[in-house]
Amino acid sequence: MFARAFGGGGLDGAEEFWLSRFDLPRLSGFTVHEHAEHQLSWVAHGQLVVEAGGTWLLPPSQAVWIPAGTPHALRATRPTQLYCLYLWPADCPVPWTRTTVVAADPMLRQVILYLARPDLPDDAAQRARALLADVLRPDPAATKDVPMPFDGQARDLADAIVRDPGDQRGLREWAAALHVSEKTLRRAFVAQTGMTFTDWRTQVRLRAALPLLADRLPVASVAARVGYRSVNGFINAFRRHFGRTPGSYAALLGA
Repeated sequence: MFARAFGGGGLDGAEEFWLSRFDLPRLSGFTVHEHAEHQLSWVAHGQLVVEAGGTWLLPPSQAVWIPAGTPHALRATRPTQLYCLYLWPADCPVPWTRTTVVAADPMLRQVILYLARPDLPDDAAQRARALLADVLRPDPAATKDVPMPFDGQARDLADAIVRDPGDQRGLREWAAALHVSEKTLRRAFVAQTGMTFTDWRTQVRLRAALPLLADRLPVASVAARVGYRSVNGFINAFRRHFGRTPGSYAALLGA
């Protein structure tokens, strides 16, 4: 873990904010906790399940703002490099009081990586922190969260699809692989997520497309990698879910 605190100008010399980097192995993370500081979390690579009043799959193209006092848990679905910026509420330029997913565009990523420099002077860090209110904006591609099943074979199946959203197996094939009936799996998904398996998998696939679009992959390649046989089918599903096409989302991030 890397951690760096930046001091304030007060008489007590206490830090005003700090940044930590965590290198998380797959399926590791932090159980439910809360703290007195606001937290901005961004993954430089990998993917994170964030539970903070909702559940989100956080790719590198997004960050999440977690207000002070909000119970939250973080879990890496694959090897993940996580940056967390902590800010005291009394001296924070960001007014949000609810968990908010934001677009991790090139400017925000550079601010976070700049603050992670071990040789960065406090005055330079203060200037970089002042940019946050300008570069943080809610991500229009974060209109819905993705609930995860919490028990049994449904959770095993969900974890497998999150790891490989391009897997083409249907519920019947998964049921056979997990030695459970198709009906049992279908009911478990509805009971534990409030969604059918098909709808849930669609959301996961679309979320998995976000970092690929941010990495400038062609839309056709992204569609194939997240399990769509038809490019038009992928574009239509993306537009229905996020309110914009994959190409316009990539342009929004400066990809």
